[in-house]
Amino acid sequence: MEETAQPPGKTTLPIILIAALVQGWGLFGLHHALDMHRWPATDSAWLIALYTIAIFVPLSVELLARHAATRTAWMIVAAVAAVFLYFGWHQGAVQLEVRNKWDLIGDNFSFALPLTVLWLLMMPFVQGRLATGRWRVPYATLFANAWRNKLLLAEAGLFTGLFWLLLELWQTLFHMLAIDFFKELFEQPLFVYPVTAITFGIALHLIGSIDRLTSVVLEQLLNVLKWLAVVAGTLLAIFTIALALKLPGLVFMGERAIGAAWLLWLVAVIVLLLNAAFRDGSVDRPYPAWIATPLRFIVPLTVVISLTALYALIVRTQHYGITVERTWAFVVAGTAFIYSVGYSVAAWRPGPWMGQIARVNVQVALALMLVLSVILTPVMSPQRLSANSQFQMALRQAVASTEPRFRWNSPFHYLRFDAGTYGREKLLQLAALQNNPDAERIRRLAAAALAQENKWQDVDTTTPEEIRENLAGVSIYPQGRNVDAALMDVVVADLLARRSVLPFPSSRDNAAGVFVDLNDDNSDEFVLLQQFGGPVFENRNGTWVRIGSLVTDANASSPLKLPDALTKGDFSAVAPKWKLLSVADHRYRVDPQR
Repeated sequence: MEETAQPPGKTTLPIILIAALVQGWGLFGLHHALDMHRWPATDSAWLIALYTIAIFVPLSVELLARHAATRTAWMIVAAVAAVFLYFGWHQGAVQLEVRNKWDLIGDNFSFALPLTVLWLLMMPFVQGRLATGRWRVPYATLFANAWRNKLLLAEAGLFTGLFWLLLELWQTLFHMLAIDFFKELFEQPLFVYPVTAITFGIALHLIGSIDRLTSVVLEQLLNVLKWLAVVAGTLLAIFTIALALKLPGLVFMGERAIGAAWLLWLVAVIVLLLNAAFRDGSVDRPYPAWIATPLRFIVPLTVVISLTALYALIVRTQHYGITVERTWAFVVAGTAFIYSVGYSVAAWRPGPWMGQIARVNVQVALALMLVLSVILTPVMSPQRLSANSQFQMALRQAVASTEPRFRWNSPFHYLRFDAGTYGREKLLQLAALQNNPDAERIRRLAAAALAQENKWQDVDTTTPEEIRENLAGVSIYPQGRNVDAALMDVVVADLLARRSVLPFPSSRDNAAGVFVDLNDDNSDEFVLLQQFGGPVFENRNGTWVRIGSLVTDANASSPLKLPDALTKGDFSAVAPKWKLLSVADHRYRVDPQR
């Protein structure tokens, strides 16, 4: 493989150490601000912006250290810092609040991952520009830089991890001697951040200074990976045949949903392994003809897989709206589709095996960099897109989405906690909604969502009128019996007090009202029954009161088809086989399984 990187100069290590030291102290300062709840922790826009700068700018300097003597390198670093500062500032500005480190990590994963991908895509072009003096860089140079960067970062990460394992052994050995100085020292953020950053930087220097070793490791890795393409190609062929047979039922008959994630993983694996075989295009025949030819025919099958994944995403979006995760899923699916089409064309072109892969890779990389850059701004912000979509979902499906077991997945909940300030603005619009047939209910649900202080807080938005309306649709058995007004009042009050799921439309089909004599007093009790039991009400001298709950028999051999059994009259009150043992005011029952 062609060596494109220049040997590191004498100033490489000092530049790396300075960058690592700045990174370590910067991350410690941000950690301290979070702990003390001081600026910039009190301003999420600046907090995320500074975290973005503290992570990516020093790493960029470390990877470009061999070009530190050139003015162009520092101009590029300054441009990267400015652009990434804005990306981070916008991400933080749309967040509602960052309360602690766990919020910081959880709320920003969908931002950090694409930003990392953008940075990894960008760096080979920057390194090629600094090495050749022009932006049109030969594919072999881009290929070498891209793989070298990933290997360097992975090996440096492994080195840093082993370093910390050694420190863990160090503090454990001294702890056994009741010397806890090292344990306390190694757990201090003032030690953790600078030492980790410096260790990682030193590892980058040590590994990067041995280009020949890096080339050998890369050569071995690609040689191994390319043979896995044969296995992946076989999987692709067999799975596509099975998918083609099942697809009509999946698509047109709605038998089950198709998961897009695993389909996209299959395309990604195929793309990775084909690149391992193609490398930088310098190997004309990476496989024998009896392997290379079938692979040419198999590659176009990726178009079927990527189109199916896109279709699955579109279907889910139509049902549940756009979310931040689905926005990124569309980016991945679109990229997979372009790769599939490009690689299919390359497979059928005459000449060297998959000879057009180089052009496809460069074009897709440039297009993906542009898309990611736009999505990380307000123009196509995933939070803004999802807020607009969930706003429309709330207008269309406000009633169906409010059942308690689905409440955390409702558009209102998503707007409150997952779409940032864009979602909050839309929720305020819903809270003031007019001129809608269901405006009163939508306003109530929006106001309840706005009142939630944390993501998992349950806010009851049920009204007595909704309960009465939905209880009216519950079948009553034996047929011919009815729930009188007095009993209805008691049931409604009980359901309101206990926040039961029974009053909602999607659950009333799985519930039934049953009049049955449970205590042999020649007077029927009333059970509001579901699969696993339900509340029991007794008429005491003309007044209905709740007396407890029925619970299902855990030893039942098969799931209960409640409506069928009750319609057939297959129900009765049965006395227990074993009586209760009474000792003073304690009651014991026989459990046959013990």
